[in-house]
Amino acid sequence: MTDFENGRASVLAGHGCDESGPYLLVNDRVRNVQERFDVRGRTFSLRRLPTRRCVGRHDLETHLKVPCPLDVELLPGSKETACPACLEATGFNPSFYYALTVSPQQRAYNEQPHYTYLAYFAPGFVKAGISSEGRGVRRLLDQGARAARVVGRFKNVYAARELEAALCMQEGICETMRLSKKADLLANARFDFGEACRALDEAAASVDVAGCFGTASDAPTELDAAMERLGRGEGKAYFDFTSAYFGDEAVPTCDEMQLADASADVCAGRCVGMVGSILVLEQQGMHFLAPLKDWESHVVELHEGEVLHE
Repeated sequence: MTDFENGRASVLAGHGCDESGPYLLVNDRVRNVQERFDVRGRTFSLRRLPTRRCVGRHDLETHLKVPCPLDVELLPGSKETACPACLEATGFNPSFYYALTVSPQQRAYNEQPHYTYLAYFAPGFVKAGISSEGRGVRRLLDQGARAARVVGRFKNVYAARELEAALCMQEGICETMRLSKKADLLANARFDFGEACRALDEAAASVDVAGCFGTASDAPTELDAAMERLGRGEGKAYFDFTSAYFGDEAVPTCDEMQLADASADVCAGRCVGMVGSILVLEQQGMHFLAPLKDWESHVVELHEGEVLHE
């Protein structure tokens, strides 16, 4: 983050994880710019305020995100994190397969190469999903999957969705998972990559995916790059995301982590990692999990180098 003023009221616009590690996206309301705050290895406090404002819009082709031009305040009861103008400008509906119409932006996005994946969170918890190959594995990282397997690659989203729907009809494979459940599993369930791969293979075997895995594009995509960099096993289709979340930091086990007070409006400590939108903060040798997804669109105060809450 550049030119960041400690404690300035900003808007928590989102989160992400890439080769450089996990980060928060914060909209500076004074300069109307979106900034990235890399979290791993840094000590900070984040205070949530009651006011919510539009997080902005993003381009489905370039994946560029920008703040809301009008800095619109959201109504207290609104379930959206963006104003109507920014939602229309983005034009993305994650449940497009149920929608009567889709935007021109989404129609173009849907024709891009997509893949179907199985994401592993803990023993007994596997989720199916789809993502654009242009996003690589960022969709999986954003969700906080501990491990994953690519089970199909397709020319467009529609074929990928067919496989996803078939997988979700099988017992033991879910289509959605609440953040509270992810946080609970992170705090209380062990993680073993070998065990995860066996669970992913078992889930994939519930549907015939033999003819689904191939090259979906004539040119290499971000998914190909991610598979080359992180992939393991047959076809480099298996992923262990531990290093992406924690880097070189010592990874705490489930016995060493506990959930922070969900009602608290402040979280603080030295960040050893971030799994999806869940910060892993260390204070006095103890590790606390602070889920932030429900904080997105809230006005926040970020204090770097300070621990304002114990």
